[in-house]
Amino acid sequence: MTASDSRITDEQLEQARGVDLLSFLQQYQPGELKRVGQSWTLRSHDSMRISADGRWNWFSQGVGGGDAISYLEKVHGMTFQEAVRTLAGNAYHTHPGTAPAAREPPPRTPFELPQKNRDSRRAFAYLCARGIDPGIISHCMKHGLIYEDAAHHNAVFVGHDEAGTARYAMLRSTASNSGFKIEQAGSDKSCGFCMKGSGQTLYVCEAAIDALSVATLRKLGGRDWQKDSYLSLGGVTASEEILPPALERQLKNFPFKWVVLALDNDDKGRQASQNIFRLLKERRPEIELKVCVPQEKDFNDQLRIKRQQNEQPPPSRAEREIALPN
Repeated sequence: MTASDSRITDEQLEQARGVDLLSFLQQYQPGELKRVGQSWTLRSHDSMRISADGRWNWFSQGVGGGDAISYLEKVHGMTFQEAVRTLAGNAYHTHPGTAPAAREPPPRTPFELPQKNRDSRRAFAYLCARGIDPGIISHCMKHGLIYEDAAHHNAVFVGHDEAGTARYAMLRSTASNSGFKIEQAGSDKSCGFCMKGSGQTLYVCEAAIDALSVATLRKLGGRDWQKDSYLSLGGVTASEEILPPALERQLKNFPFKWVVLALDNDDKGRQASQNIFRLLKERRPEIELKVCVPQEKDFNDQLRIKRQQNEQPPPSRAEREIALPN
């Protein structure tokens, strides 16, 4: 193909942008589509979700988009020009009913925890500087939930499966003014960092720092923080059809009666809270739900401000939101 042949016209681009992804797949890959609630998935990739308005997310690969062009680019590996020509009709008119093979997910990297440092003094000092209660930090380190890695002195937040085997780790820099954080290769996101309590209440947070902050705020408020459980989702996505993997796994394996959504006070956190709240109402009606909104951007910001003010309120702007059974 010559350079001139690879060009696309304005007419082709306009036509491609007007193609509905579901209609396209129903015509050319009808056996692949499977209905899941109000959306669709693919039989060959069950972590794919496609909504009625053409938005799609391939959760296992961490990619998504809002139209058919991005779908063909990221799922089928086409160039932008190839995707436009395909949707404009050129490719499928020549080979009707044929679709390029979707890329297979890469093999999963075996999970292995980073090597431990001989002590965790830097990680301990870092968490104290973030306002976390020293007793809570010691508790987590004693139970293998937090330690310091040997190579870079990062704080490592560990998630375990039901048998107590480490399956997940989030690394966060302990250096001043560093925002570095990364999941360890091979981590299973369904096994998020979680401080397990003896009771039936689960606090759901975006990050491990937030989970530790909520526990600290409850302790400062005079509550028995060890009676509750605190889960980190390892970040959030605003999926309308799928619960975060870490939350879904916890609810499947542990009989929580109360769930408190304690996500960030920003657009992404608020949208995720709304979606998770609705999904749990529909799928787990036996669970009592509450939403706990931080006054600041997140609960660690709120904790640090309260530390500075030497105040000890519960982690919510509304007393009723934390009125849970002891």
